[in-house]
Amino acid sequence: MVTMEPPSAMEEEFNEWYDTEHLPERAAVDGFETARRYVCLDGFPRYMAAYDLSSPAVLEGESYRNMAGERFSPWSQRILRKAKGLWRVTGEQVYPGQARACEAPRLLLLHYRGVPQAAAARLVDELRATYEPHAQVSQLRVIRYQSGAGEPPGHVALIEGKGSLGALRGPALEGENGRCIVVANEYARYWAYAPNPVLGKVLDD
Repeated sequence: MVTMEPPSAMEEEFNEWYDTEHLPERAAVDGFETARRYVCLDGFPRYMAAYDLSSPAVLEGESYRNMAGERFSPWSQRILRKAKGLWRVTGEQVYPGQARACEAPRLLLLHYRGVPQAAAARLVDELRATYEPHAQVSQLRVIRYQSGAGEPPGHVALIEGKGSLGALRGPALEGENGRCIVVANEYARYWAYAPNPVLGKVLDD
């Protein structure tokens, strides 16, 4: 997943770039199984994109490497130089294991950093107890990623559903694990009127 926010003067161009170049390029690569964009309802960074991959090895493949890093297009290079809040993470889905993004109109992102090993063992159970009993929650996914050397792994919880997901309360937001939350952003599914089916247009009603 990736978060970023353009300067306000570039927002229209940023979305045109994302919708017509950046997202379609990635969605066309073998192994990219889903590609979704989201806009933050209140917080920073304003935009988030999430991708489901068949394997992390997809990012090492020739198709992806031919358009990433030093091979970014001039347009991509210019946009990315201006963007703020750029955060990119690739990780392993530890719960439920193989779930892909669903068509829910809302998504709550919780980023846990510095969770002690003993508390990390309880994190999935606490997240399930907090969100899964609610009918408005369609799906919970938990991603674990490697942090810097000597640091415990980070975790990202993605709660998909409808309504105000950020208003829900429970053990995952409290105690030892709750103190490790560094980002809690609620997003609406981003949609655009464009002749490209990969954008997966969804109206949040």
